Amino acid sequence: MGSDPRKVLVLLGLAAVCGVGCKKEQPQASAPVDAGVPDAGPLAKISKPLRFSNVGLKRVEDGGVTVTYTLTNPGTVQGRGKTCLMLLDDHDLAIEVRWLGSITVKGGLEDTFEDGTNVDDLQWNQARSVLLYTTADKDHCDAHPLQPTSEPFRMLPTGAPAPANLLLPAPPPEPAPEDFEVSGLQLQQAGTPTEPSLTFTVKNVSGHRASGSGCLRAYAREGAYALEEVDVGAFDLAPKASSTQTVPVAFHKARHWEEATVLRFFVDRYGCVMSGSAGNPGQPVNLPAKAGSEEARHDAE
Repeated sequence: MGSDPRKVLVLLGLAAVCGVGCKKEQPQASAPVDAGVPDAGPLAKISKPLRFSNVGLKRVEDGGVTVTYTLTNPGTVQGRGKTCLMLLDDHDLAIEVRWLGSITVKGGLEDTFEDGTNVDDLQWNQARSVLLYTTADKDHCDAHPLQPTSEPFRMLPTGAPAPANLLLPAPPPEPAPEDFEVSGLQLQQAGTPTEPSLTFTVKNVSGHRASGSGCLRAYAREGAYALEEVDVGAFDLAPKASSTQTVPVAFHKARHWEEATVLRFFVDRYGCVMSGSAGNPGQPVNLPAKAGSEEARHDAE
C-alpha cells in the first residue's frame, strides 16, 4: 500500500520550519571563579585573594630564613601558585625578592606551610621590613608589574607586625654597569707578593636600588685573553649611596702576578660571570711593584 502524498508534504513542511525556527539546547556558561589563585584555565578571574595569618619568621646564622604561615582561601575554587618574600629598605624600596615555595589551598579552606630560603647578610642587614605575597603559577615573584594573588602581609625582620597600610613596591630592576660609579682604585701589597688587597669605592648613581660585585682581571698584554679573573667585593646600595671596601685578592696561580702587565676592574650584577662586555670595558688598575724591580727597591728604601 503506497504512502499518502499529503502526509509526506506535511512532514516535510514541519522539518523545514524546525530547521530555521526551533531552539536547540545551549551549553550552560561556566560558573564565575572567585578563588585566590584560580585553577580554572587562563581566562579565570581573581575576585577573592588569599589571606595570610599565623605568620612566623626565623633567621639563622648561616643565612637561612624559615617562614611558617597559614593561607586562607575565601573563594570556592582551588587556589594554586607561589609564595614570595620581599625585603624592603628604610625607604620602602625592594632590596631582594625570593621564591619561598609552591602552595595549593582548596576553596573555602585553609592550610599551613613552612618554607625556607637563603638571604645574604649584605641584604638582610639593610632590611627594615619583610613582605609576603602569592602569585599565580605562571608568574615570577619579581615580575614587572607585580600581580599578587593574595593580600600582602608585612612584618619586621624580627617577625613582629609592621604597618600594613603601605603600597606594594615594585621589585628592584636588573642593575646595569652604568648604575655604578667606581673611584679610588688602589692595589696594595699585604705581606707577600701573592697576597695584595684592592681598595675601591663604588657609588649607585641610579634612581633605584642596585646590587652587584667587582671583578679583577689580569692580562699578559692589552687585548689578550685574561690570565686570571677573581670576584672582589659585593655591594647592595640604595640610590646615591656608596660603599668603600678593601678586599684581599688571591689569584688561582701566583705566577700570574709576575706575568700580568694589565689589570682591569669591572662592576656587574654577577661579577666576573657577566662583566667585560663592549658596554663595560672596566677601569685600569695599577699593578703592585714586582719583587726585585727598581720601583720595589725604591719603596723599600
